[in-house]
Amino acid sequence: MKKNSYDFSLPMRQSSVAILMIVWKTYKIIFRQAWPILLLYAFGKSGDNNVRVIIGLAVIAVAGMVYSIINYYRYYFYLRDDELIIESGVFKRKKLSITFDRIQTINFEQNIIHKIFDVVRLKIDTAGSSKEEFNFESIGEEKAEALRSLILKKKKSIKSSSEAISETSEDISKEELIFELDLLTLLKAGAVQNHLKSGGLILAFMLWIWQSLQEIDMQEAFENTVVENLQGGVLFFSALVVVFIIFSFAISLISTVVRHFDLKFSRIDKAFKIRGGLFTKKDISAKDQKIQMISWDDNLLMKLIGIKNLTLKQASSVNLSNKKSIKVPACKPEHIERVKEMLYGLRKFEALNFAPIDKRYFYRQSIIISLILLPIIGGLLYFELVFQGIAVVLVLMLIMLSLYLSFKKKSYAFNNDMLVINGGMYGDKTTILPIYKIQSIKKKQTPYQKRNNLANLIFYTASGSIGIPYIDTNVVDKAIDELLYKVEVSNKKWM
Repeated sequence: MKKNSYDFSLPMRQSSVAILMIVWKTYKIIFRQAWPILLLYAFGKSGDNNVRVIIGLAVIAVAGMVYSIINYYRYYFYLRDDELIIESGVFKRKKLSITFDRIQTINFEQNIIHKIFDVVRLKIDTAGSSKEEFNFESIGEEKAEALRSLILKKKKSIKSSSEAISETSEDISKEELIFELDLLTLLKAGAVQNHLKSGGLILAFMLWIWQSLQEIDMQEAFENTVVENLQGGVLFFSALVVVFIIFSFAISLISTVVRHFDLKFSRIDKAFKIRGGLFTKKDISAKDQKIQMISWDDNLLMKLIGIKNLTLKQASSVNLSNKKSIKVPACKPEHIERVKEMLYGLRKFEALNFAPIDKRYFYRQSIIISLILLPIIGGLLYFELVFQGIAVVLVLMLIMLSLYLSFKKKSYAFNNDMLVINGGMYGDKTTILPIYKIQSIKKKQTPYQKRNNLANLIFYTASGSIGIPYIDTNVVDKAIDELLYKVEVSNKKWM
């Protein structure tokens, strides 16, 4: 069937595959709620109560399936005039109208089930919505492309105001590829990611298992097993550390490859588009006017191979979560320069004179950390625990080095158009915020800062906040007046 043969003025349902998606989503919710009960049944003592629990779960599962199927057959969507209309509801009917001028982006997502049945999940992001987005769980890929093309075409043809035309989220114009991530570079990017996050996930998972064991009275058997292994001494702990490191590395590498496999980062008219994913393929757009600020960062390992992670932070009306940020891994400096030029123009970064923060930022934190750790070191040495004392001294030295690097890399600058903030610790991080995107500015002071005429400067945008610590209060007051004046006289809109 050709794209132009769909009559979207007639009410139509999603693909029948949506039943599977809705049922699966319902069962996931039930499973999350019933997980402790299932553990108790699997490892606890048998009895009549367990039978009742299983019967109860079975009834809930069947009821959830029936509800999902009815919900599918009661869900319709169609286009009328300049609106997308959605009718839904099992017991109470709801009618939702979304005008085309409120639609910001229309994104696609495909997991394995979608790919098997040649369907996509369609996500419609709107401006000023009380929700993040409107989802269609399953629509035929060809029908979804036709729906997106038709909505964007009608949106662009609205002649009610010139502003409506300028806010078109995407255009059916030629796509310009910024870069494509090959498998070798992707593997390198996965190998140099922050493995501490993966290690934290492993520790959280182990803690969750321990709590589950406590709930089903199995922690005693687990403790006995650990005590027996402790007799192996250093060998056991060495093996445990090695396994922990390997698992952290593997999780980071695998998750990076799965999320960004076959990644393509491109430009279409006044929007960026990113496609990729191994098991779940995503097609996400970010309009220029929705992007509030951009940042890029790296670490020591990423520096060695010359790549950075780029983040495009988008506006969100209610939820400032990472879901509203588009992250592009393994960008090279020339890719970032292209994004800056496409989004802002390189001339807007002229006449930027960077200023450092006050050195008391480093002194203050160093003193606090020293007051905490020095007594501990003294106590360990007093009780002749030399090895432990040396270990804490090394920790203190590492913390001091980290604080110093963090202090030295913090700087800021602004001109008539841009605010640029540098930071980082062992790596580097740069954030760019167009001044007209600033919604409010806050001056924040601790009692110590007040006594020393210092303050933190915090900028609030529709995608979150960013701050500059330990600046002279006179500089802060002058910067607030100047920046707020630039925002007020600007005729550009943040969204």
